Amino acid sequence: MKLEIVKIGINGEGIGYQNRKPVFVPGVFPGECADVEITDEQETYLRARVKRVLKQSPARRPSPCPYSSSCGGCSLIELDYSEQLKLKTELLAEALWKYGHVRSTFIRDIRPSAEEFGYRSALKLPVQNSGGVAVTGMYKTGTNHFTAVGTCLLHDETLEALRKTVLAVMHEEHIPAYENGHGVRYLIMRRIDPAVSIALITGNDTLPASFISKLAVLPGVSSIVQSVNTAKNTAGFFGSASRVLYGDDTVTVPFCGFRIRLSAESFFQLNLSQAEELYKTAVSKIDPCNVLAECYCGVGVMSILAKDKARKVFGFEAVPQAIENAKQNALENRVPNTVFRCADAAEGLRDLLKERDVDCLLTDPPRSGMDDAMIETIRNSSIRKIVYVSCNPSTLGKNIRALKAEYEVRTVIPFDMFPNTPHVESVTVLTRRGTSDRTVSARRAGKKRRKK
Repeated sequence: MKLEIVKIGINGEGIGYQNRKPVFVPGVFPGECADVEITDEQETYLRARVKRVLKQSPARRPSPCPYSSSCGGCSLIELDYSEQLKLKTELLAEALWKYGHVRSTFIRDIRPSAEEFGYRSALKLPVQNSGGVAVTGMYKTGTNHFTAVGTCLLHDETLEALRKTVLAVMHEEHIPAYENGHGVRYLIMRRIDPAVSIALITGNDTLPASFISKLAVLPGVSSIVQSVNTAKNTAGFFGSASRVLYGDDTVTVPFCGFRIRLSAESFFQLNLSQAEELYKTAVSKIDPCNVLAECYCGVGVMSILAKDKARKVFGFEAVPQAIENAKQNALENRVPNTVFRCADAAEGLRDLLKERDVDCLLTDPPRSGMDDAMIETIRNSSIRKIVYVSCNPSTLGKNIRALKAEYEVRTVIPFDMFPNTPHVESVTVLTRRGTSDRTVSARRAGKKRRKK
């Protein structure tokens, strides 16, 4: 079947139409025409595979990665980078209009990444046996098909070289990939120049001292931890609390003039230079105020960056280890006006609102967005401004729609954190209806005059 590709889907697949029904086709791009074969027919959509590309986009380029077709992790890698940025802006605009009725005129120019390749400072990969040798790779999106990846172009080059060495040491020490409750299930590594942390997610195993010793002398390795995860169906990588086998229990990140400690379990942005720009932009949108609340605060980075924006900054995060990191980061960076609490975002914010008025909310939720309880808490508050950092345009649009009765969008600033993938992050500013930056500033100025 001949199919014209007219737009791109949220996962980077091409979309055409047959009898007004969308057809999702991986491996093709807008402006292309392909001979496709239908592989799945549902009531509201079709899926297909490419038999032959009949007309190529002028922006298409040869893939620099030999694993791109089987791995599927970089669905845009065969497009020129400028075209990737254009399509990501279109994805964001379409999602915001579809789910939130936000016009594209609110969307600013996308901020490109400084690096197109080698930008990932961390990796989290499953380990499997291949020909009697442990290898790492990826599961193709939406399947359980594992592809061993010899070299990933997105990883920091030094980190990638160390990953290969770790696998070689596993082979030397006869450490198998995970099977029947034993072996290494996932390899997790983070490199913050020059320090490297290694997390081994295993079955019920005691790892040999000789194995740990060989890893400990690798260049830059400052931390090795182990977590046991034998759950058959697991959403995360870590199982039990990590146990330090060598070195420190954290790695330190120099970030925006601060030093941020991260445990193995703690989330942190992978594209560090772009993350600095994202976080600086988000914090710049906060008006000076009395009380700032950050929900889903992680290890407290944005709360610490915003220390001069509010008299008091409260951060909420449900992961206990991240909150411990946040408290330590505030202490070591001498930021005394922050308070970090381990709590569900909605519960933490709701409790805080019982204590005092919150002027501004800074929120950076997971891909699933803010849940109903969080939305309801915000709607019932008197919070004047929301600065929303999003990694998922669809859930951002849905959250905006749920808040529209009380809040209006002021601006949306997209960032490309993950070149060669369809992912796009953004900073959205919302203000409570009936207020604006100007009226808030006027109120603040009036208070100052009364004090004089």
